[in-house]
Amino acid sequence: MKMSSLKFTAGRALLVILLIVVFPAASLADARPGKAAIASQHFLATEAGHEVIEQGGNAFDAAIAVAAVLAVVEPTSSGLGGGGFWLLHRAEDGFETMVDSRETAPAAAHRDMYLDENGEFNRDLAVNGPLAGGIPGTVAGMEHIAKNYGRLPLSVSLQPAIRIAREGFALDEKFVTLLKWRFDVIKRWPAASEAYLVDGEMPDVGHVVRLPD
Repeated sequence: MKMSSLKFTAGRALLVILLIVVFPAASLADARPGKAAIASQHFLATEAGHEVIEQGGNAFDAAIAVAAVLAVVEPTSSGLGGGGFWLLHRAEDGFETMVDSRETAPAAAHRDMYLDENGEFNRDLAVNGPLAGGIPGTVAGMEHIAKNYGRLPLSVSLQPAIRIAREGFALDEKFVTLLKWRFDVIKRWPAASEAYLVDGEMPDVGHVVRLPD
């Protein structure tokens, strides 16, 4: 197996888990409408994968579309602000590779960055706010896969996610439950509150969230 590594870090990642299967009648790189089975954590992401295939994309383009939509509708588990790993198999010639798009630590990161003035570990700094984030690798992974293995420009495969972010999506029970778990943290940040809360309060299941930015 050939390894194509963009980045590597021991830091935290938000991982996208998805499965795209093309039946034996079609090669993995030659997915056609009616020949692809796509499974993801959210029906909108699954629909996005099929949409891209119908536009002439292959399974790799569909994987990008699925990952991008999950970043919109399931930010608790997926996101453009994190990273991931992509294990690829091309049926037509048996080519296999793994793309590592894990996020990396910022250049200015240091071992004491999560300590308070007394030298004690401050967990809040490590899990909330700007210091908790790494340099994202997800988009770099998408770009690499689109350029080297896909059929469509990245801009096309991202269209379903862009449309859903602009037009909005209804919150399901899982989203609301996890949002409630992070409610106090979300309220700290005006942009996050504006995006996900309703006048500073928890939204109900079915509330439509729009993320035009």
